[in-house]
Amino acid sequence: ARQLENKEKELASISAFYKEQLETLEKKNLDNYKQTAEQYSQAATKAEAHIRPRNTASVCTELQVKVLQCYRENPQQTLLCSGLARQYMTCVQQAKKSLLTNHG
Repeated sequence: ARQLENKEKELASISAFYKEQLETLEKKNLDNYKQTAEQYSQAATKAEAHIRPRNTASVCTELQVKVLQCYRENPQQTLLCSGLARQYMTCVQQAKKSLLTNHG
């Protein structure tokens, strides 16, 4: 019975030791997390300050409206809209070329 008592005390002592170690590790982990989150936030703020927002303007909006209207009016005969769709694609390609020539 005494051996059992000693074993239980030993196990309780070991359990308390590991519980304390676990608490220490969890605290360190939480501190590391907070530090990393703060560093991430600072880096994100710094990066946002250096990145220019893109200026995106709509192109060929009139043709786009005409193509969509044609598709709505001819849901069963979409080939009737192919001419408008082709004009729209040409307009978009020209706008892309213009942007690349002027800004690229």
